[in-house]
Amino acid sequence: MQFSSEVENMFTQDEIEEILKDEQQFYIEYGERKWLDRYFKIKAVANETQVPSIVSSISDMPYGSSDFKKSKTEMYALKTIQASEWLEILYSAIQALSPIEQELIELKYMRRRNDGSLYSDEVIYPQLYIGKTRYYEIKKEALEILGRNLYGVFAERGFS
Repeated sequence: MQFSSEVENMFTQDEIEEILKDEQQFYIEYGERKWLDRYFKIKAVANETQVPSIVSSISDMPYGSSDFKKSKTEMYALKTIQASEWLEILYSAIQALSPIEQELIELKYMRRRNDGSLYSDEVIYPQLYIGKTRYYEIKKEALEILGRNLYGVFAERGFS
């Protein structure tokens, strides 16, 4: 406990609040930029079907050689598997949110309008039957929790 009081004496309350605010902003941006903004692209890769090449290659290099080129079919399969794992991690992190936070994230970041653009906040909060101020509070909290959870997975598994 002594360490805690020493830290409190090192920083003013305003400085502590600023540090926490910066940390919160980091997780919000991490969740949005590294995960949600990439959602449609990764989902497309996970659902992509590649026709294998019928052109074979012959090499005098042993199979285990570091210079050995993997087949295109194998590369596409690996990308598809990695994208599917990425999506599973994202979906799992979203499931850890409260029901209203889940719905907000899905409506805002995981659905598109007919023209391909994302829905605006002004369209979403009436669908959730909440006011504008409460919507932004929930959105901020949901993005922070999501970013923290996903960052934890990143540290464990090495996903970005």
